[in-house]
Amino acid sequence: MKELEEFLDINKTKGLPRTYKFNQFIRWFTLIFAALAIAYSIWLIFNKVNSESSKFVQFVPFAIMFLALNSFLKNLFSLNKIKFTTEMITFQYLGKKNVNILWGSLTKLELNEDKRKMIQLKYLEDDKEKSLVYSLSFPKPLEIANSIAEMAPQIEFDEFMGAVIITNKEKKAFLEKNKK
Repeated sequence: MKELEEFLDINKTKGLPRTYKFNQFIRWFTLIFAALAIAYSIWLIFNKVNSESSKFVQFVPFAIMFLALNSFLKNLFSLNKIKFTTEMITFQYLGKKNVNILWGSLTKLELNEDKRKMIQLKYLEDDKEKSLVYSLSFPKPLEIANSIAEMAPQIEFDEFMGAVIITNKEKKAFLEKNKK
């Protein structure tokens, strides 16, 4: 039951504004290492590979470049920070525009079970339903989901998220049980 107490009134206990970040050292190290690998493979192609090189030597720089570019782009365009304020939640990226969602516009929180487990947030913007997904591998997913549920009481949940989110009824029962 101690774990439940951690998520009760999370926005009051942890305070707002509050930010959750992907590990910045890992993010920037990966971006820099990938950029260096791309530069090195380009250098190899122009300075060490020629028509007399073996097929393996001709292929390796392209394989290195492909893998490094894939890693670089994933880290550049994946979610970097989530910021909670009293008015909205902001999803921040390094390589693309931030997404700001007002608490009153959130409609649904659900688990998206594709290849990778993702949390999908549905919201209304200009009377159109939009969705935003972020990975369950982002730091503190339960804390983030419970914070969203607390700030947007109108939000609906799918079966999985309904089991994960601490409802007002569970909060009251927990508080009464521990009051005695």
